[in-house]
Amino acid sequence: MASDIDIASNALLLIGDEPISSFTEPGAGATAAANLYEDTYRGLLSLHPWTFALKEQLLNKLSQSPDDLTNFNNAFQVPADHIRTWALLPHSNYVVVGDLIYSNEEELLLRYVFKVDETSLPPHFIKTLEYLLASDFAQLVTESTSKSQYFKGVYINQLASAMSIDSQGHPQQAIVDSPFTDARHGGFSGGFGGF
Repeated sequence: MASDIDIASNALLLIGDEPISSFTEPGAGATAAANLYEDTYRGLLSLHPWTFALKEQLLNKLSQSPDDLTNFNNAFQVPADHIRTWALLPHSNYVVVGDLIYSNEEELLLRYVFKVDETSLPPHFIKTLEYLLASDFAQLVTESTSKSQYFKGVYINQLASAMSIDSQGHPQQAIVDSPFTDARHGGFSGGFGGF
């Protein structure tokens, strides 16, 4: 089981730097890790609907009325661990403003990516994060553009592999109800031309 320090230390080792035991210790490696780790981790989580990082939560409308400028009747609070929205059901118009979702629905089912504790991350994701951090750290710690570019390339290949592994964890889901299929069928999802 990896921790945030383990992941950052491995990234530093990849670029030839010393490992760290905390984000607060002196040195360029710890400084880079302290400043870049959290945003880099959250950014990588937001790139893909990772099966290990998806949650669903039923959202009830807030008692407060939305701002008139939103043109929606209801406001909903996103969960505190929310990183990125992947789906809102039922399919309807909505807008996200800060940590609120505005919609005309009375309740919404939110499918979203949340921040997973590092000890629960699968190996393919950890390796991807380490290569991404190595790319970022290389420029700051070693001042080597070529090393940074090398690890960026390794990261891109690892990301493709990790996404592929992750997508094999569940079968493909058929599109049952979607604005795209509804529009294709003339606004009626029962068949072509309403037949």
